[in-house]
Amino acid sequence: MMITTNHPLYEALRDIQEFKLRLVEYFKDKDVFPIKNKVELAEALPCGISLPCGEIEAAELVKLLTDNDFPIKDPEDLAMKLANKCPIKQ
Repeated sequence: MMITTNHPLYEALRDIQEFKLRLVEYFKDKDVFPIKNKVELAEALPCGISLPCGEIEAAELVKLLTDNDFPIKDPEDLAMKLANKCPIKQ
């Protein structure tokens, strides 16, 4: 049985989970990995497709990544690293 709640943290975690799933879904067939830097990542992100994590688009989250976040190995790695930058509203 799944427990559902209207707690803001639950909502935020659900948003992040959905964000990660959408990213993995989008990138699973793309031949862009490994992604070596922010420029490559920015070019790989979909144009015209909204990929928000909460209030922030994926393209904005890219700016928060550091050199230590690269290379990005695969869609799951990308989803994890971008989701880690997603601000959670509590």
